[in-house]
Amino acid sequence: MSDYTVCAYMRLSDEDRDIFGRKVESGSITSQRRLIMDYINKQPEFRGCNVIECCDDGLSGRYFDTRPQFTEMIELAKRGKINCIIVKDCSRFGRDYVELGNYLEQLFPFLGVRFIAINDHYDSKTCEGGLDIAFKNLVYDIYSRDLSKKGIESKRQMAKQGKYTAGQVLYGYRKKKEDRHKLELDPEAAGVVREIFDMRLAGIGLTEIARNLNERDIKCPTVYRYERGEIVNHKGNFENMCWTSSAIYQVLLNENYTGAVVNLKSFYDKVSGKFKRKTKDEWIKVEGMHEAIVTPEEFRTVQESFSTQASHKPYRKMHYRCGICGGALHRRNRDDLYCMKGYSFGYWCDCRLVKAKEPNLDNLVLNSLKEKLQHVMEAEGLRLNTNNDKRSDMDVLKSLERALESAKKVKQSLFEKLADRSIDREIFKAKKDEQEKIIADLKQKISNEKVAKKLVSDEHIEAKENIETAKTFLELESMTDDTWDKFIDDVILYPDDRVEIHWSFDEA
Repeated sequence: MSDYTVCAYMRLSDEDRDIFGRKVESGSITSQRRLIMDYINKQPEFRGCNVIECCDDGLSGRYFDTRPQFTEMIELAKRGKINCIIVKDCSRFGRDYVELGNYLEQLFPFLGVRFIAINDHYDSKTCEGGLDIAFKNLVYDIYSRDLSKKGIESKRQMAKQGKYTAGQVLYGYRKKKEDRHKLELDPEAAGVVREIFDMRLAGIGLTEIARNLNERDIKCPTVYRYERGEIVNHKGNFENMCWTSSAIYQVLLNENYTGAVVNLKSFYDKVSGKFKRKTKDEWIKVEGMHEAIVTPEEFRTVQESFSTQASHKPYRKMHYRCGICGGALHRRNRDDLYCMKGYSFGYWCDCRLVKAKEPNLDNLVLNSLKEKLQHVMEAEGLRLNTNNDKRSDMDVLKSLERALESAKKVKQSLFEKLADRSIDREIFKAKKDEQEKIIADLKQKISNEKVAKKLVSDEHIEAKENIETAKTFLELESMTDDTWDKFIDDVILYPDDRVEIHWSFDEA
């Protein structure tokens, strides 16, 4: 049985993601996995080893701390859960050659983690890195920056030409066989889009439009594409999908139905790792690129109907989801939560039983959070005491530095003895080699101790920050946006009033 616990790390650049920023799994990730697993299977020393996968699909290699799976892998290494990391090549690990060098030359040797880059023929067990690996990663870094600039400029030029660049085709259209950047009408779906606009122009509300389509068993866009064999950004649960007021609203907002192609409405923020919307004057719109379903005048009339009905209440993000269909709940009368699917389908749908008062749920979530934060403060207090004990032993570093100075003096005295011929050359050579080995060992220990000191210091600071953060949130009287973002992914509500909280951290 192998002593290794291997982490196979894979990454695909954000330049390869589709226009929506979502993919089930990229082909490049699949090829990286195959290459790494073939390598592991061919090495006798890895026979029977435990393999963990970490994959960042669609994230830039120039940034280390914004990749969630990369961060998780490093935490596993620090906790001793893995002792070998294997990548296709160093560029998959990261394109910042300076930061990469810090990992290869300092952190991994200290943690006892073996690092292997297959296509670069690099194995930290047998290689020392040096100029070759540093130069390769400098080239990777330059290439990454150049590729990013070219990709952005290419998209801008295609947008100015009115080319349709989205990976998923707009509902109501299909891509032309002779030119995948041009659209043509899909008669069946286009008829539904036309009906939606007609009903809205007649003054019918969004919920009523959705219910009309559901009662006639007209498939919503996602199910329609799935049944036609097209790629969709969902893994299942199609039987629970239907038209909702939100889906109707998205159709009515899309200016592409006027025959125009509107591109570059959003951009990928590499710091936050999310797509953000641009202002309308930054969009690129080219009119008359395909057959229109509605006229520009009809489209404007529909938009005006929304502006006259627009609520002046501040926007509140929805954190609660239906336990039956998984969809986000909606608000009515400000505080009443309900599932839109239940209202769209009618009384026979179980989703109609999912309802609650939002303030009551907020209080329940806040109390549950405070219980956990209390436990966090107790655990971090113990951790802080442990780190204080470690910090009190930091004089080890000074002892090692004094020992190094003594070893250097011994080596210098050997040269002096050789010079005055009080020691013969053979004895000198043997003692000098022995002393140089001692010096090299001490230098390595000093280097390791400095990294250890940094890690312990970081843990000490982190523990104190966690305690202060916990104290701050324990004083809250109501849920805030910051509280939701820091601690909770979402909350599931079931018909029997059962509530399931999905925390944004590992409860183990």
